[in-house]
Amino acid sequence: MISRKQTANLPEWDPPAPSTVYIKIKNIPYETFKKRLNQGLVTTELAQIRHRLERHIYCCGICSKYVNGYCVITNRKAEPEWICKSFVPKKEFIYVDAGSGTETAADFRHLSETGLRKDSIECETLEEGSKKNAENLYEEGVILYRQGRLRLALEKLDSVLSENPQHFAAMFHRGNALLKLKCYEDALETFERAFQINSDHAGLWTNTGFTFLKLERFRPALEAFERSISLNPVQKNAWEGKDAVLCRMRQCEEDLKEAEKALEINPEDADAWFNKGKLYFKLGELEKSSEAFEKALETKPENADSWYLRGKVLFETGLEKKALQAFEKAIRQKPDFPDAWYEKGRVFLRLDNPKAAENAFKIAADLWKNMGLKKKAEIARERAKRPGFREY
Repeated sequence: MISRKQTANLPEWDPPAPSTVYIKIKNIPYETFKKRLNQGLVTTELAQIRHRLERHIYCCGICSKYVNGYCVITNRKAEPEWICKSFVPKKEFIYVDAGSGTETAADFRHLSETGLRKDSIECETLEEGSKKNAENLYEEGVILYRQGRLRLALEKLDSVLSENPQHFAAMFHRGNALLKLKCYEDALETFERAFQINSDHAGLWTNTGFTFLKLERFRPALEAFERSISLNPVQKNAWEGKDAVLCRMRQCEEDLKEAEKALEINPEDADAWFNKGKLYFKLGELEKSSEAFEKALETKPENADSWYLRGKVLFETGLEKKALQAFEKAIRQKPDFPDAWYEKGRVFLRLDNPKAAENAFKIAADLWKNMGLKKKAEIARERAKRPGFREY
């Protein structure tokens, strides 16, 4: 047993070995762990745990032994950013924020999280007390972001932005948090607001490109990565993002050739026109995409997916009312179409109708929940709570 005298001298950062954390998480004996290790079955998870320890993502603040500011193992008060050998993450934080070199992190390998200057408040007109409060909130938000507690981080960052809408660093981190939560459309909107504050930030262009890449909109993704590289040519993630986009674009061009062959055989093939429309949308050829969807709908007007994607094209070209009509036709054909309801909400926001947007987001959330897609349902529900982000 550890005595009080011993615990008083424990270092503030004394992390356990990744293998120890793995054994505790899995609740397995050492021999079982050793067997799995020899079989190469734990390499990825160990790398993830090591990354979380190295980045101080794993810390007392998310430890199952940390209660009301005290460590129940060492029987002493501990700060949330400390750690000791007894660390065991709470269940909800076991898989937070997987790092580079891991399977999960591959989804975010192009994400830029650097390049922000240290000062957090950029609006000099704020009163001193308000400025200090916003600084504290920003720092708390960044800590939560780094720990992978992304929803809590968003709350802090939103509070900062409500006090100072020109806080670029908070806007940048807000977009990154939404990106990691897979709220891609919301992340893109946040990055667009960030551009109004600073349009020459290379990392912001990189992450905008990455967001477009996740949305499979390859032309604007390529343009964003190229702009990032022009601002700062020494960026591995931007160059890799550009290469990834070019690879996907080449595949789309090959698929287009196949669609053309199908249409040569049967010019009325609605599925071929539909696929052609999707591919042109990914390549940023919006006019050609719209024409292809129109052709698909001439032959198959009951195709909800065609109406849905045509609505997305119209929305991107600034034809909000026509986009709304397309989404409504998609829903008429397929009432339980959550994606169409969600996009309908986004159109209502553009048309300055937050009440209608809130209703559409709620319907999308309920439909996704019924389908067992809990994460998507949460995203729509959060959007319904703050439909317009207008206060900033």
